[in-house]
Amino acid sequence: MNPSEIPIRDIKPLVPIPDISIYLFAALLAVGVLLFAAAAIFVWRRWRRRRSVDPRIEWLRRLDRIDYRDPKKAAYLMTRYGRLLAEDKRRQEILSQLLPRLERYKYRKDVPPLDDETKRYMKLFIEMSKDAL
Repeated sequence: MNPSEIPIRDIKPLVPIPDISIYLFAALLAVGVLLFAAAAIFVWRRWRRRRSVDPRIEWLRRLDRIDYRDPKKAAYLMTRYGRLLAEDKRRQEILSQLLPRLERYKYRKDVPPLDDETKRYMKLFIEMSKDAL
């Protein structure tokens, strides 16, 4: 017998194997795109929120809400936020004239009420800061 004519009996025909690797790849790709989109939206919103908030506007709001009936607190707030808001020459000049007037309302237990001159300086500074922003 010729070796090419000998039947081989132990080799079986190929069996089809279900291949789902393309579906797994598509699912992984979809999850990756969704995670990337969620992260991008999160970062964009956070950046936009931080970019739009100007601390100077908040400082000016706090100065607008000063209670002139409490002169000690008003003096401390005006000193703190006034120094932060005094960016140009005119506001620095007004603040340099205002700070010595505020000294008598700080560092004491009992303080007198704010006089009209000091209130005018404070309001002038606040108005100048509003115009600058």
